[in-house]
Amino acid sequence: MTQYVDRANEAPALGEVRRAAASHDVQTLSPDTGRWRAAVLIALLPYDDPEVVLTVRSQQVEHHKGEISFPGGALDSLDEHPMAAALREADEEVGLRAEHVEVLGEQSHYRTMSDFHVTPYIGIIDRAPYPFRPLAVEVGEIITPSLTHLLDPTNITFEQRERDGQIFHMREYWYEGHRIFGATATMLGRFLDDLSTLRGLPLPAPG
Repeated sequence: MTQYVDRANEAPALGEVRRAAASHDVQTLSPDTGRWRAAVLIALLPYDDPEVVLTVRSQQVEHHKGEISFPGGALDSLDEHPMAAALREADEEVGLRAEHVEVLGEQSHYRTMSDFHVTPYIGIIDRAPYPFRPLAVEVGEIITPSLTHLLDPTNITFEQRERDGQIFHMREYWYEGHRIFGATATMLGRFLDDLSTLRGLPLPAPG
């Protein structure tokens, strides 16, 4: 049975998602940061325990084969708004129609190791389950870990990395044998930290 978003009677966890998104202190980057602009959609399925939509990149893509990412991609032109790019790419990659997403707001920007300036957006899909249509050439699989799973410290590890001479402990999430790391884990972690703060939970830290 398909479950639709009903603002008057929605699950308490969805209300928390809205408040967490609204509370986020958005850190932007200069428009000329990075060689390319991109945007991603952190989309949630509206179950009682909301689930985050992630894609496993196919073995046919040129870069980052098999890695986990959000639906999204590069802006088509200098004039394209990042939110429009995130929604367009989500439609192209997984068949998620823009009219079926309530965009809650922008999240802090991120500069990737490959020099992309990424703008993430949080959104709630208006129904679950959703009839996704993954683009096989780009998407090998769609996975949807729940917020409860992602907030569970037993599913979080840290990896030490170096960038510009500085050492960082990068958070990683694990789901059904999949390792969620890098830019995806960082952007996801920022949202989950806001949610944890709202719930009064301790933030994960390297052991």
